[in-house]
Amino acid sequence: MNAKRECIVFFAVASVLVCFFSVLIYYIDRKDTKVVQISAAYYTDLPADTYEGDPLAGIGEDFVTDPAVFSGNLPLIVLNIDTELPEYKTFKLGYEMVLTDVDPWTTGKITVYDNPSGINSLSDQPVIISDIRIKKRGHTSYDFDKPQYYIKLTMDGGLDNPQNIFGMGTDDSWILGGNMADKSMMRNYLAYRVSAQIMEYAPRCAFCEVFTEADGVYTYQGVYLMEESIRRSESRVQLDESKKDEVYTSYLVRRDRFTNFDTMLDTYARLEGLSDEWIGVKYPAVSRQTEDNLVYIEEDFSRIERILLSDKPSMYKSYPRYVDTDSFVDYFLINEYFGNYDAGEHSTYMYKNTWGRLKIGPVWDFDQAMNNSVVDETDPYTLAMQDKEFYEKLVLDSTFVNQLKERYSYLRSVYLNDDYIGGVIDETSDYLRSARAREWYRWAGDYLDDSGRFGTYSLRDYEKEGITISRFNDDYDQELYNIKTYLSLHGATIQSELTKLAEGCEYTTGLKGEMTMMFLITCVLFAVPSILINRK
Repeated sequence: MNAKRECIVFFAVASVLVCFFSVLIYYIDRKDTKVVQISAAYYTDLPADTYEGDPLAGIGEDFVTDPAVFSGNLPLIVLNIDTELPEYKTFKLGYEMVLTDVDPWTTGKITVYDNPSGINSLSDQPVIISDIRIKKRGHTSYDFDKPQYYIKLTMDGGLDNPQNIFGMGTDDSWILGGNMADKSMMRNYLAYRVSAQIMEYAPRCAFCEVFTEADGVYTYQGVYLMEESIRRSESRVQLDESKKDEVYTSYLVRRDRFTNFDTMLDTYARLEGLSDEWIGVKYPAVSRQTEDNLVYIEEDFSRIERILLSDKPSMYKSYPRYVDTDSFVDYFLINEYFGNYDAGEHSTYMYKNTWGRLKIGPVWDFDQAMNNSVVDETDPYTLAMQDKEFYEKLVLDSTFVNQLKERYSYLRSVYLNDDYIGGVIDETSDYLRSARAREWYRWAGDYLDDSGRFGTYSLRDYEKEGITISRFNDDYDQELYNIKTYLSLHGATIQSELTKLAEGCEYTTGLKGEMTMMFLITCVLFAVPSILINRK
């Protein structure tokens, strides 16, 4: 009898322990999936521009600006650049080559005006003055007439000088984006603002107007977005700090074209000819990288590729252990809704915390989204993200596709619908009312040029039923109408197209193998004491 009682006690204790460790494993495995929306609260309603005067007041024919006359409702940025910006890149066969004999950076100063009243003038007291290192940025946009800038804030001796610009968090690395491929000036803003409500982090950005200054002469350069750069930070991508003496590390990588700015990895997919793109390491930064942790990142990412791209069902079905499906679902839906089909191939960021699972994001670069591809019209009645790398395998899993459908149904009711999106577009347009007139005045030579000359962005005409259809647009309001129309048609199509995706599924992933086994063992251990007691 004592032996039977000891047996019962043993099985009862074992059952409790199995339950405890099942729960512990589950929460350890899920700890990196908690969504903390660090950028959602930043985006608030934009106040309408109520100025009734001449929006070009103070700006001359050569764009030289009178500081005593000019004022606007957007924050102002003044750049004083010491020397001409170096041309440090060449592009050939999809490769981005940095000229090793050219320093891409030059120096200068940045001055920021951002009055609480919402009216800013070049004669106001600036809120930030800092030395800078500055260079041109971009790939497609690198040679546009209107340059974009990467800026590092510095102080005496070249040390970093982190500043909180426009309330986006304190950092020393910033992007001034003015991609003139987007005549609406709001594609990136719209996508980032919406994404901030959905993903754990989306880049924060703020509209501003930029001037260059030399010898007291101010020249108007147009409307820009001051944007956060994608990097590890407490206020950006939140990752554990990498330590040089540790092999295992958190990491941030980007799938894109080859560049010798980053350390490029020879991962499994590329070595096996399964991918034409490259994986570059963004964090740890080059100065913090060691041979050991680069080997770890390459092997760790390759392991995920092997699993996701495997034709063996048992291996493929283990992918939820290594991939944060919530982030992959949101990334798919955001880029699909906005028709951002560079995503998944170019400018595609992914990150992984120490002992965590791989997440995809943050989202990036929507200038050519929303039917703004130079090559052809974007069909609003089909999906394209399912053909991107990783996703072409993820959509073979009915569990993943059902997650896409359920998540889209929710997002459609809250953010990704005509009322919400149309409201943000109209609000942004009202905010930019005077500034957009100045932008189109400043760059009229590009916006009104349909020749396709080098330095501009021209949408190609196409043939339909023997008729040449022009895609050239020289009207701002028409540009907004085009965006709204595309999003309305495409947004209404996505749910039914996701249902069609489910028809091609080959697998179903559910509980992970370890969790399933723990559950079965627990059932057995609970059952045995009951049997012994009944036999008593």
